[in-house]
Amino acid sequence: MKLSLNYALFASLCIAKGAHAFAPINANTAVVPSVRTFGITTNVYSAVEEAVETAPVTCKEMKTEADVRSLFYLWNDALATGDSRIVAQRYTSDPVLLATVSDVPRTDFDSVKDYIVAQRYTSDPVLLATVSDVPRTDFDSVKDYFDAFLLKKPQGEIVEGFVKMGKGWCSDTGIYEFTMGATGDKVKARYSYVYVQEDGVWKIQHHHSSVMPEAIAMGKPITESEVRDLFQLWNGALATMDPKQVASRYAKNGVLLPTVSDVPRTDFNSIQDYFTSFLTKKPQGEILQSEVTIGKNWCQDVGIYEFTFGATGDKVKGRYSFVYVYEDGEWKISHHHSSVMPEGIVMPTSITESEVKGLFKLWNNALATKDPKKVAARYSKNGVLLPTVSDVPRTDNAGIVDYFTNFLKLKPQGEILESNVIVGANWAQDAGLYEFTMGATGAKVKGRYSFVYIFEDGEWK
Repeated sequence: MKLSLNYALFASLCIAKGAHAFAPINANTAVVPSVRTFGITTNVYSAVEEAVETAPVTCKEMKTEADVRSLFYLWNDALATGDSRIVAQRYTSDPVLLATVSDVPRTDFDSVKDYIVAQRYTSDPVLLATVSDVPRTDFDSVKDYFDAFLLKKPQGEIVEGFVKMGKGWCSDTGIYEFTMGATGDKVKARYSYVYVQEDGVWKIQHHHSSVMPEAIAMGKPITESEVRDLFQLWNGALATMDPKQVASRYAKNGVLLPTVSDVPRTDFNSIQDYFTSFLTKKPQGEILQSEVTIGKNWCQDVGIYEFTFGATGDKVKGRYSFVYVYEDGEWKISHHHSSVMPEGIVMPTSITESEVKGLFKLWNNALATKDPKKVAARYSKNGVLLPTVSDVPRTDNAGIVDYFTNFLKLKPQGEILESNVIVGANWAQDAGLYEFTMGATGAKVKGRYSFVYIFEDGEWK
């Protein structure tokens, strides 16, 4: 136990210092500070807690299912600490958490922060909890959820899971079982995690937890082809141009997360309201790629579909997920999530560390021209400048030009003293220390800097 504690403390402190060598391989070898190693003394716990609260979970390329599965145990260890803040930081800035014991969607950091659960979530999560109808979209509402849940002292174990990996994302779906330390109760639930890399860290983008279907001796039989045909019933309802008929395809407690609305639709009236507008486009859909899963009285169809809008002739592809339940003698849509396809991404433009450092010289040379427009031209279309001697964030070309109009009067020229470079796919970062010599006065000024560059319109900005 003592060795385990020291190891966990060492790992957490190294991570806090910026080390990136502790990406877990599996649940047994993951070097992650765990509450199970924190019980020796109050002072030791405080030191580890401080490190955990300030340290990101470093990441590596997900190469195996065990790598992906280990991400669950980061979240599970956060539960074990009993601190809702840490769990919340496991999620990205715009995740969805559909929690097991709350019906409230958790959609920002504050709402997830309650579930040393918040440090596993990012600053803008979504929690759609199992046993609450209220979306949890701020700190207080999520804190409320996890304050109650953590009183049960939950610890989870994956019973059955299915892992998928893609470029920059991975998913883990299946069944897990929680042991409630406060009561000894065991509860099974279905889960889905979608993880993405955010700022070099694997975070939870989407978390959906739901209670197991009620025990039913025999489920309503359905084949894969029949599951796919259920889409045609929905598509046929679209063709009627009647929003009531479309809404009637959804179950009593159906949830629609639509493509072109930020508002979750969780009842008949709100679903009808969405399609009242959507049907003006005269949409008709076609499934391009489908993956079907069948359970007892439920089934799932996920994939890619394409809509043709009769009103304009436009074609739009989207990703979809339908979960159907057998309700009142027919199959209805219990969950429908539709999202636009990710923006087309060209092959990453290669750049070396030395070339990244060279981008500073382009900016510095623009300073030497004393032309604020040329300096502002070094920034991307959506560039953000948080300048040294102004409290005003500059978020557009005009604002950046305005700042440098005054700053260039000092005739500044910069030199990098210390540089740390990170290179990604069509982006790069250079952060460190630089020193300016002001030609107008001869003064020298040191400062900390961070540049994030993107490849835009054929050049790095």
